[in-house]
Amino acid sequence: MTKVELTPAFLIHRRAFKDSSLLLDFFTRDFGKIRLVGRGLRGSKTHIQMFQHLSISFSGRGELKALSHWEIDDMPRNFKGEELILGMYVNELISRLLHEQDPHSRLFKHYQQFMSQAGCLKQSARRWHLRIFENNLLAELGYGIDFETDINGNEINLNGYYEHQSQAGFSPNSLGKISGKLINQLLLETIENRPDLQQLKVCRDLNRQRLSFILGDKPLKSRSLFFTKP
Repeated sequence: MTKVELTPAFLIHRRAFKDSSLLLDFFTRDFGKIRLVGRGLRGSKTHIQMFQHLSISFSGRGELKALSHWEIDDMPRNFKGEELILGMYVNELISRLLHEQDPHSRLFKHYQQFMSQAGCLKQSARRWHLRIFENNLLAELGYGIDFETDINGNEINLNGYYEHQSQAGFSPNSLGKISGKLINQLLLETIENRPDLQQLKVCRDLNRQRLSFILGDKPLKSRSLFFTKP
């Protein structure tokens, strides 16, 4: 019988299960993405909140184990508007792209940082933070790219422009939309040193292209909530 006590986790999805229970998907630091049954929680007055850092305990013998206890290890976080949609978008990426019980402790740290800062940042900074998270997710899944040198092995020119070649890297192109400065900003991953709005949109399109390769044809539900998609 498996028994785990107070492992760090975030709730990323929930849905009704049988008469009074819930199926709960968690992103955990030590066990990756896991699904647990929360027995009798549908009628509970104490709800497990998304976007909050938790410590959860669970046990069981089969594939579907039961949540036995949880503690909130975070401040209250009530996302609204765009920050809520971005949180849902990140959760959907985790749900879609991570395999069950495949630990990603580094990505968990990036996820925690995103959730802790999403409600405190202005829109452009929040969206730049999202781009950084997407890059870390892609790298964690084996789809990272070299932000230091181009496909010819030359150092990225901060004053140059590039195009991205799938599964190859950045190719110098005077007509390219991706600035060398943006590539360097992606390397540094600093919230304060973020691109202007035009290059932020270029980065959005770049990451969307990279993610579509592994997401396949099934669209992300959270993207449909945006007028200007993330």
